[in-house]
Amino acid sequence: MRKKAGLALVLVSLLVAPLPAGADAIGDNNICYEKFASADYKGAILYCTSAIDSGELSDPDLIAALINRGVAYKSIGEYESAIADYTRALRIAPKDALLYQNRANALREMGDYDAALEDIQKSIDLDPKSAGAWYVRGAIAEARSNAGNARKYYMTALSLDPQNKVYREKILGNGDR
Repeated sequence: MRKKAGLALVLVSLLVAPLPAGADAIGDNNICYEKFASADYKGAILYCTSAIDSGELSDPDLIAALINRGVAYKSIGEYESAIADYTRALRIAPKDALLYQNRANALREMGDYDAALEDIQKSIDLDPKSAGAWYVRGAIAEARSNAGNARKYYMTALSLDPQNKVYREKILGNGDR
């Protein structure tokens, strides 16, 4: 009996032991990603916010949380909040091409084409082989009613990622040639 009581005490102490610093923040960040990946954007925002507000995330984890929350905000039409998250992440990682790409896309959605063009050019300068950046560049040109340049940028995106269905559809799929 004594052996069982000792084992039970060890198990109970493991259950009530404090978690290492940051464990809750990392857990929230992981749940944030799961919510984001399943298109539960409001849930993602909730968990990302908890992780971000904890102050316990390392810079790479904080950047990931800000990106995920930014994309979730953009997905529900809260472009200013998305832009704020991308801007905050850029203060930590000023040479991150994806952050400029994401912010450019949100700026485009808001209709701020000049700022979007500036950001997407920074993204392309940092990573000229990013198909996503060229796609956003095309979307900005399209939003500005410049079909010729839009097609050129979409073609560049497709040439960099020929298997991408979205890029293929943009060029071939709906008759907009």
